Amino acid sequence: MNNILLLTDFTLKSENAHEYALKLFKGQKCNFHLLSIQKFWEYTMDDLMIANPKDNISSALLGDNMASLKEAKEQLIKQTKKEDFNFHTIVDYDVFTTAINDAVENYNIDLIVCGTNGKSDIMESIFSSHTLRIIHNTECPLLAVPEGFVFVNPRNIEYLLDYDDLFDECGKDPFLQLVKKCKSIIHVMRLNYGFVIESIDYKKEQEDIIKYFHGTPVVYEIHIDEEPIAVIEESMQRLAIQMQVLSAHKESFIDRIFSNSHLSKIVNMARLPILILRTCHQ
Repeated sequence: MNNILLLTDFTLKSENAHEYALKLFKGQKCNFHLLSIQKFWEYTMDDLMIANPKDNISSALLGDNMASLKEAKEQLIKQTKKEDFNFHTIVDYDVFTTAINDAVENYNIDLIVCGTNGKSDIMESIFSSHTLRIIHNTECPLLAVPEGFVFVNPRNIEYLLDYDDLFDECGKDPFLQLVKKCKSIIHVMRLNYGFVIESIDYKKEQEDIIKYFHGTPVVYEIHIDEEPIAVIEESMQRLAIQMQVLSAHKESFIDRIFSNSHLSKIVNMARLPILILRTCHQ
């Protein structure tokens, strides 16, 4: 993962996510692209009227963000003088996920990093948090870091396989790179609650995972007809988990409201960093 997109809104939440990413990728060459997105509805005609007549529209609308982003970049450079890191800044004035998708395409982004504070009320479940909007509207892997989470090397990683997620190698390369770098142990939680889309050969799935992550310790657990959130909560404590990994399927808005998938619940309750992989079967 050489090209990493750091989303920022200049809050402690995003700054903490940046710090986590810098420590996670310590020791390897990386290009970090800091992206600030100005919501188009936050400016009115009055903002343009008071702008310097010599400024173009972009400068009038994005000037403050550009200055803040430059300052953030300088701080990151100071923090990582001994690392082989390059920092670039991007300011966009667009719809949130459109701006992210444009950056992913233009800069060949391998991973998006964002901060999250977790939401669980009814409005959140309908309209989605920024994190869930990224998951549902982009095709790039995402690392979501909870607000206030202090970096610890992820030696114990929990890999969640929900009822609609059948393991295959496609899309797992970011996960493979991560466990090799961090010398992690993978704790697989095979969750089947409610119904199964396809019959699963658990023994073969376990063998396939061990083969793919060759050289990495893999512990495989099966939880059938057990409430997934309760299983996850218990396992995080029992196994001293430091990161979670799961795959996301692209869903429509209606699909998400009526789906039995537990993705939204898992993201909204997150107290650990979560690596969201992209499935190859959309």
